[in-house]
Amino acid sequence: MIDPEYCVALAEYNRWQNESLLTVSEKLKPGELNEDKKLFFGSMAKTWNHIVMMDLSWLDRFHSRPIQKLDFQEMQFSGLAELKKLRTELDSTISEWVKTITSEWLTQDLKFYSYMYKKEITLPIWLLITHFFNHQTHHRSQISTALLQSGLEYGVTDIPWNPFYPKSR
Repeated sequence: MIDPEYCVALAEYNRWQNESLLTVSEKLKPGELNEDKKLFFGSMAKTWNHIVMMDLSWLDRFHSRPIQKLDFQEMQFSGLAELKKLRTELDSTISEWVKTITSEWLTQDLKFYSYMYKKEITLPIWLLITHFFNHQTHHRSQISTALLQSGLEYGVTDIPWNPFYPKSR
């Protein structure tokens, strides 16, 4: 079982890693963000878009709202600058939201419609929150591999070295 502190820690970790990889991405050659790198979603841009779309979908579910963006292939940004702005805003939203999570809420179940499986599913919220953060990490690893293959070093990715959390070492 996870607790609210875990949620805060992972939100800050994801923010740190998103900022790091997007900063390194500024060194890509023109057009390389959209180049097919043979990732699961093809390009780094499409992979970033998938992460954004799934974050938005899960946030809608966690807030008991209908999913607002159902075209999961629709690009949410047109270039790196727009992506960085969108990702920064989304990470701020996530970081603020996780501060409101309670232990009680994490023990509940969430019933939602899965567009992938085309049916209603009920799962523990703690498990879905774990998936929410793990999903970003999973797809960022594909992006970091593409960056490395492009000759770009992206630095440390280990959770304990996150400069934002924990506050003391």
